[in-house]
Amino acid sequence: MYCHQNEDGGWGLHIEGPSMMMCTVLNYLAMRILGEGPDGGLNSACSRARKWILDHGGAMYSACWGKTWMAILGVYDWEGSNPMPPEFWFHRTLVPLHPSKMFCYCRLTLMPMSYFYGKRFVGPITPLIQQLREEIYHQPYNQIKWPRVRHFCAEEDNNYPNGRLQRLMWDGFYYVAEPLLNSRLFRRIREHAVQKTIDYIHYEDENSRYITIGCVEKNEDGGWGLHIEGQV
Repeated sequence: MYCHQNEDGGWGLHIEGPSMMMCTVLNYLAMRILGEGPDGGLNSACSRARKWILDHGGAMYSACWGKTWMAILGVYDWEGSNPMPPEFWFHRTLVPLHPSKMFCYCRLTLMPMSYFYGKRFVGPITPLIQQLREEIYHQPYNQIKWPRVRHFCAEEDNNYPNGRLQRLMWDGFYYVAEPLLNSRLFRRIREHAVQKTIDYIHYEDENSRYITIGCVEKNEDGGWGLHIEGQV
């Protein structure tokens, strides 16, 4: 990580890429979890990374992949994420928006993400996690209005800005569909949808001999597998 940190303190999507919020936040969190202090690391790598994060608005401006990983870790609230309902996998493939019609890399990335979202999984909240919550935002963690930051995305991460129609769709899912699907009346549907997602992930893992098609899916499926086995 030290070798690929940019001069401005951030990290890019690839080793020669310009700094992005998602990549900088995830690298910063990784360094801290691996034992570096808030100002530690080679050439003050952590303090330089944190400065880049805060100078660009804070970790809430990460792209959705970063928000998902942060929510799983416990340094971001699921209420600050746009919905990734597992019910999408429950529909018949004839439905125009069915994930089977997506490009395979997008589909297999969304699959475990929708599982974690459906379960609202959060790892153990340790003293380190509580400390990290206060390091990557401008305001105290418990004062952040999470529903308001769902559409936040740093300019460096936002290659294809959402239009009004797409934001309206997300708001509809967030304020109408999600409360309904999490209610007692529809709880069984959510449970069946989560199980359907589990079946698809199992199929993909076994079909690829647990290699998967890329590093992102490998990490997500690995985390999912540990959760299913009760190890996290």
